[in-house]
Amino acid sequence: MHRAFPVTTTESTSMTRAAQETKPTKTTWVSLPDRKISATRMIIAYVVGVAVTALLFLAAYFLLDNIIIEQRSAAQRVHVVEQQRALSQRIALLSTDLYVGDTSTSEALQNAVSQMERLQDTLSGKADPAARQLTAAEHELYFGGNAPLDAEVRSFLDDTRRFMTATTMSAGDAAYKALQHHSRELLLPALDRAAALFAGQADARIEQARLAQQVLLVLLLIVLALEALLIFRPLITKIRLYNAHLYEMATLDPLTGLANRRQFDEYSNREFRLARRTAKPLSMAVCDIDQFQQINDKHGRAVGDAVLRRFGELASRILRDTDIISRVGGEEFALALPVMNLHGAMIIAEKLRRGIADDRSDNLPPFTICVGVAVSEHGDKNMDALLQRADSALQMAKSEGQNRISCLNRPMTEKPTPSDAVPQDS
Repeated sequence: MHRAFPVTTTESTSMTRAAQETKPTKTTWVSLPDRKISATRMIIAYVVGVAVTALLFLAAYFLLDNIIIEQRSAAQRVHVVEQQRALSQRIALLSTDLYVGDTSTSEALQNAVSQMERLQDTLSGKADPAARQLTAAEHELYFGGNAPLDAEVRSFLDDTRRFMTATTMSAGDAAYKALQHHSRELLLPALDRAAALFAGQADARIEQARLAQQVLLVLLLIVLALEALLIFRPLITKIRLYNAHLYEMATLDPLTGLANRRQFDEYSNREFRLARRTAKPLSMAVCDIDQFQQINDKHGRAVGDAVLRRFGELASRILRDTDIISRVGGEEFALALPVMNLHGAMIIAEKLRRGIADDRSDNLPPFTICVGVAVSEHGDKNMDALLQRADSALQMAKSEGQNRISCLNRPMTEKPTPSDAVPQDS
């Protein structure tokens, strides 16, 4: 969403050297982004992204918990089947002992039969049908087919009981042979099938859970990528833009886009310390636009602002990348020229003076500047001494007239001679 705000602009005609005529102002409409709504949308998107991420994490947690439960349940069922295998073999051995006349094993045999029956009730779901729901494969194994496991186990237990309660030798022999046959030929293979079934079901459930986990992982990565693309990337971009804007507000002059006094002081002081360590020269130039107040009074403040911006543009073209120009006052500018002696600084000042004087912009009145130049000396303790000499040179140039350059490179206690001023033709 965008909002439109009225912006007042001024259309200017071509100007002569004497005056500039301005037309009446008119109102145009500029579309500006609604930052409040943009921030609201970003907050909503962030909340939705966090909520979806949290839901995916919860789903992954419950899925992992379900895998653990399935593993535990499968391990318990396999353990019960293994117990049944061990009990069936124990029952067969105890029956053999009882068959040969060791009556002391009768009680142990009865306990083994009861324990195996309880385990069978647990596996088949008869002990607690609500807690133990059989799958189709388990139901087929225990109750379906020609030889259901439940029937085999209970037939084995019934043969054991008949053997224990047999009153005749022939009945006991028949029951003993039947339970031994069940134990070796029928029951053990059936219990092996049950253990394999439970293990296979557990593996299948784990595989399904692993597949679901992979899907959740992919979804989570997609959500994180979308959050990074749609939320955090714009957020970081906005933060960078705001930081850049704040940096510009703190270091740049809002009218001309040049460095402000704060940035100029930091830069020039750093270069001054470097010049002292390396014994390299550091030149300073201070410029002032001639009769700037008259330009404002005659042509208006808007034209005066345009003159200031034009000076900044022309000066920036002449200076090196290592130089810095700053607007330090209303119409006063300062230039720091690292690793440049007085002669080089005077050449730069002359290029700047001539470029300004020769500039013929269609919509601006002609203007000139005065420049004061100074270079660092061994006796300078700080940057202020150099800047003060350059400012004194500027005042000396202005006292001589307009469109002039002056240099001052001696202690402030000495009186400058006329040879220090470099007059220029107006």
